[in-house]
Amino acid sequence: MSGHKGARYGEGILKGLTVAGWIVVAIMMVWGTTDVILQAFYSHLPGTVPWTEIFNVIALALPLGYVTSKKAHITAELFTLRGRTKRAVDIMSMFLVLLFMGLLTWQLCLQAWQSLRGWEFDQAEIKIYWFPAKIALAFGYGSAFILVISQLIELLRRKPKT
Repeated sequence: MSGHKGARYGEGILKGLTVAGWIVVAIMMVWGTTDVILQAFYSHLPGTVPWTEIFNVIALALPLGYVTSKKAHITAELFTLRGRTKRAVDIMSMFLVLLFMGLLTWQLCLQAWQSLRGWEFDQAEIKIYWFPAKIALAFGYGSAFILVISQLIELLRRKPKT
């Protein structure tokens, strides 16, 4: 029973992160539109380009876990495989994705921690802090990494089709 509740809470968190990513996209759109309108009146919002970069990173990273949970990846099959061969290729592919996501998450966590410790920022016309984007990136890839682990375990538990 608690496993089912845990899965439901986990899915709720992933959906929340996806909504947060959508909100960041909306903020980025409002920011960019406002800057364009202000430029018509020979003014502008300070730091639009760096903030847009930060918003892009956050908006793309937060929904990664949800996309992974829905197995909504873009795939292309070069060969049509069946049975044990398909299962073996799926397991090997999932392991490679797991390895990649794990290494990427590890490095992103290290960079996010360093950025947070130093309150990393750029000085354009205003201070622009980079650590929120780095934390979101690490969190997004970390959630996708955890979901890849569960998908790999599920794949290994399934009996092979003959």
